[in-house]
Amino acid sequence: MKKLMIAVFALALASPVMATVGVDFGVNWYKVNYTDNLGDHLMGQGQNMTVSWGMDDLTVGVYMENDVLSDSNGNSYPADLIAIQITKGIVKNVSVGLNLGQGNQNWISGPIGFTDVFASVVVLSGAGDKISGNVKATVADRFSREVYNGWDYDFGGIVVNLSVGLSF
Repeated sequence: MKKLMIAVFALALASPVMATVGVDFGVNWYKVNYTDNLGDHLMGQGQNMTVSWGMDDLTVGVYMENDVLSDSNGNSYPADLIAIQITKGIVKNVSVGLNLGQGNQNWISGPIGFTDVFASVVVLSGAGDKISGNVKATVADRFSREVYNGWDYDFGGIVVNLSVGLSF
């Protein structure tokens, strides 16, 4: 995680072109698809952070997510995810992107890989001389499948995120 963040900052500082460094902080809600192998309805809520480097409408960054998943029996399972994020603006205030990463969660007590395909809409934005800020809503479709002890688990689902960001 530290290496990815250092790489993003190094890109921003070493770039000869005019680039921006951004930091987003948000909350997210995660609904895991129900599968027979999983046997539970998992839902989660957590926090996330993105550190990014961007030029024009293309952004590369590091996405970190910390969730607590709850099952239908009231049990909770922590999950920590980290990913490389690539975002491309398609029209003003709307962008699409991809998160590719892995993490740990206690449902199967091991690492889990995931891919998020998402769309973001800037709900509110403002800019000063050196800093700009925004409030952004994001909806993602998460693809995550793991085989553990001979069982095939599908942790894919829908992620909804509301974040506040600053760009320098």
